[in-house]
Amino acid sequence: MKKKAVGLLVLLVVYLSAIAIGTTSFILLKNYLYFLVNILVADVLANIFVWLCGVIFKTASMYDPYWSVQTMFFYIGMLIHFNNFNLFTIVPLVVISLYSIRLTANFIKGFHDLSYVDWRYKMLAKKSGKFFQLVNLFGICMFPTLVVYLCSVPLFIYASLLFEAYSYLDFIGSFIILGGTILELISDIQMKIFIKNRKDKGEVINVGLWKYSRHPNYLGEISIWFGAALILIIHNYLYWYWIIGAIVNLLMFLFISIPMEEKHMLEYKPTLKDYIKTTSMLLILPRRKLKEIECE
Repeated sequence: MKKKAVGLLVLLVVYLSAIAIGTTSFILLKNYLYFLVNILVADVLANIFVWLCGVIFKTASMYDPYWSVQTMFFYIGMLIHFNNFNLFTIVPLVVISLYSIRLTANFIKGFHDLSYVDWRYKMLAKKSGKFFQLVNLFGICMFPTLVVYLCSVPLFIYASLLFEAYSYLDFIGSFIILGGTILELISDIQMKIFIKNRKDKGEVINVGLWKYSRHPNYLGEISIWFGAALILIIHNYLYWYWIIGAIVNLLMFLFISIPMEEKHMLEYKPTLKDYIKTTSMLLILPRRKLKEIECE
């Protein structure tokens, strides 16, 4: 318990320092850079600081909470910067904060101490050898940060719309974010109950949402960022191209995160092959019968 408390205190100091660095950078450069570029610079500098702290404390997991809180803090910063607090900008703040707080609370609950390292990081460390810190910086830290930045840009632009007529239709995107957050929460609860009651590590979950989707938690995550894009696009369709962040995020899950995770699980879950054949990857759909698949 003491190690957990010390570790969380270190993380708190690191992240407060990262916020200070990002804020200072934004203030110093606000008269020289377009605000979206300025946010990106502040984001990258804060990210590099977190990475450096991870190197000092010898843990790649120092970054874990970053991607879940960066949007909330930068969105708050934009609302302050543009002094644009109203019902239509506060509702997105509430739902994206619920998303960030839930993920952060989930991280804190599972956190033991600074020695914890995610299995993905161990795998990358083994493959990259002496180049691991570069992989750590650009692969583990910078890549997801840039993806989340792209996903968050619609919110940053929305915060800058000072003299436009807002519409209650703008709330559709916020409802999608809330729905995605709830979907993630339910999925996580069902997974935790399953892990607590399973007989062995090789057992495959087949209850609740997981019976109809192999990754309902990822479906929630993907939905959240499409919701964020729709807040802006429904408000003004001329911003349609900022759907790009949500699409990049979707592709990251489809071609990197999910294949990597399932390949890892196949090593110790022998029945996962059948689960993959019968169960939808993301969408919550009726399961197919294995016999029908084998007859095709």
